[in-house]
Amino acid sequence: MARITNKTSNSNLFLISQRLMKHGKKKLAHRILQKSLVNIQNKTKQDPLSIIEKAIQNTTLSVKIQTRRMRGTVSSIPSEISLDRGISRGIRWILSSAKRRSGNTFALNLANEFIDASKKAGNAFRKKQELQKIADTNRFVRIKKKKPKKKNQKKRLK
Repeated sequence: MARITNKTSNSNLFLISQRLMKHGKKKLAHRILQKSLVNIQNKTKQDPLSIIEKAIQNTTLSVKIQTRRMRGTVSSIPSEISLDRGISRGIRWILSSAKRRSGNTFALNLANEFIDASKKAGNAFRKKQELQKIADTNRFVRIKKKKPKKKNQKKRLK
């Protein structure tokens, strides 16, 4: 089973544990992550690190959607983001989807969400697909920048 030792052992596990941590309770975040790794191992009989890597890869998005008001209408404009921001956004979606699940412990919900995301299912993957669809439909929208006015122009008299 995978152990969480430090930042260099696995950067994705470090990012997940940092995102799980609230009010500085790192041991609690590590314990939740360890339990979810054990649950992944028991359910899939595979390496939990590979499941987590695949889940993060499936939920990572390379674009973000910005809304702009142009000529009285609000348009969604896609723009590229870095890989690190995409990974952190995917992790955030997985954790928020696990929090929204009900009925079980959070560690079990997190394990189930990782398994679903690795199989290209679940709420986090669905959210990525929705944003990808919006970005694809609006990829040709361009922003026209306003030309700056020259300050030293004299006003014309009529």
